[in-house]
Amino acid sequence: MSLNPKNLLLSAALLLSAPVFAQSGASSNNSDRNDMDALRRWIQDKRMVTVKELGGDLSLSCEVRTEFQDTSEINNGSEVRTSDGKPPQAWDVEVNLMIDYRTDRTWSAIKLEYDNDMGTFSGTDTKLKLEKAYAGGRLIAGDTFTWDAEVGRRYLNNVYDSKLEFASRFDGVLLRFSKAFENIGDFYATPGLIIVNDKFNHYAYATEIGALKIANTGMYLKSSAVYWYKGPSHYATNRFRYCVAQLLPFYQFYPEWFGKRLVKIYAAGLWNMMAKKLRLPNPGTDPSAAFTNSSVVTYTTYPSRQNFGWYAGLALGTVKKAGDWAVEANFQWLQAQAVPDFDASGVGRGNSSKVGLFLINQDASASKTNLTNTTTAVGNGNFYGFEVDALYAFTNNLTMEQNLKVSWTLDRDIGPDINYRQWEIEFIYAF
Repeated sequence: MSLNPKNLLLSAALLLSAPVFAQSGASSNNSDRNDMDALRRWIQDKRMVTVKELGGDLSLSCEVRTEFQDTSEINNGSEVRTSDGKPPQAWDVEVNLMIDYRTDRTWSAIKLEYDNDMGTFSGTDTKLKLEKAYAGGRLIAGDTFTWDAEVGRRYLNNVYDSKLEFASRFDGVLLRFSKAFENIGDFYATPGLIIVNDKFNHYAYATEIGALKIANTGMYLKSSAVYWYKGPSHYATNRFRYCVAQLLPFYQFYPEWFGKRLVKIYAAGLWNMMAKKLRLPNPGTDPSAAFTNSSVVTYTTYPSRQNFGWYAGLALGTVKKAGDWAVEANFQWLQAQAVPDFDASGVGRGNSSKVGLFLINQDASASKTNLTNTTTAVGNGNFYGFEVDALYAFTNNLTMEQNLKVSWTLDRDIGPDINYRQWEIEFIYAF
């Protein structure tokens, strides 16, 4: 019998609802639920119940951020960051509101982000994003083994670890398994079901397995895979042809000679095992003819699949209180088809016009008029570069962060030659 993703989602939701409703009570059990007066009284009574009476821990936290970005994006020798589009210098103001509630066996988390441009005329005040909204429960609570389940919204990089992928939204179901072995290490697995597009019954599957503190040392190992494939689509056959696997070993320790500060050394490699040799239409091809057998349509097929990526880096220090500092630097190398445009993270290419590898507008649907060619294809891969990130805590609440990203085009035969640089300074007040 085949498993239907929708049935899995429904089953998980029902499974999680049992412990949640068991603690809070369900309004559907109210025999007078159709009586509006009774409903109003019930709502009023619920408002009078305190967290102390309910049990559990409620936490409320907030971040206020002000940032400045200085960006250069040179496309085939011309600067594209101008006042007509995305400005080369930009100011942003951001507020993040986080609410968490936890009992012995259940929990929930919410994060609202207000990220707006600054300026009397250029500023905005309506950019609101629901970054996180999920509920979870512990299904098995053993001494050395636990099994948790969560359903709702977050981002993939909140669960899975990578410098080059996991930038997309994770709406769906997540399972967490963990097992501890004395003198061997702590092991975990986090399989997840992702809703990509319910209109087309499109779901993705991800998992990460890891070993932590192997043999009671600072050695860690993480391996992840995400399966995005849906198709084939006759408009963009390779847009979702991605099954990306990554292996990430790292070592971290707190040496005496460094003031017991964190030292972390890491390196990772990834590859898209489903990629075929990259194939793009040549310039001048009629987009509508690309879906016929017309002889006027010509393509360039590149000699490789362009499906590998890797990164390596070093992190020093952590920021927890006033006077703490941290620095991290890494080098990144990513081919054009290693990670899908919508999930790529890392240094990137700037790509202020949001041109994809296969689609002119990577946020729009695939169509006959939304196809790139060998000279216009950009995407968020096909680069090599580095990133440096530094933090310093002035007080227990106020932190300054500086970030530098620089990248160059990896294969100049694919699309335009883009040189990208961005320096950002940000002040973060957290409470």
